[in-house]
Amino acid sequence: MANIVALVVVVVVAWTVVSAVRRNRRGLVAERGTSIGADLGALSDQPLVRVRALSEAEPGHYMLILTPEPTGGEDTDHETSPDLELLVNLRDDEFGFGLLQEWQRSQAPLAIVMPPESRIVRLRSIDDLQPLTLSRVTKG
Repeated sequence: MANIVALVVVVVVAWTVVSAVRRNRRGLVAERGTSIGADLGALSDQPLVRVRALSEAEPGHYMLILTPEPTGGEDTDHETSPDLELLVNLRDDEFGFGLLQEWQRSQAPLAIVMPPESRIVRLRSIDDLQPLTLSRVTKG
């Protein structure tokens, strides 16, 4: 009798788990932001920049100058966008400093995200998917 009760419990638990997975199956499919392939898809939607210059503005703050990549195909007007100058919180002993220098040397294309009303700047290398999040210095 105990074997039958244990078997019934196992069947009910398995059925519950399978039902829950089927109901939430959409959540198990790779979506943007949940895998490397999805991340590459999301990066293609972001503007691209390259690190042009990185110089110390004052202790603990660096001026980061990013040059936007031209967008569009052969038939588009290749007007260059102005460089983006950002004053960021950064010290030369931080990981991000070395990474920015490497990106400047290699001229790696970077996807950039700057959420509105936020001091955060997110950069991610298109080549190796290395991310970097920086904090902009607010003036005033």
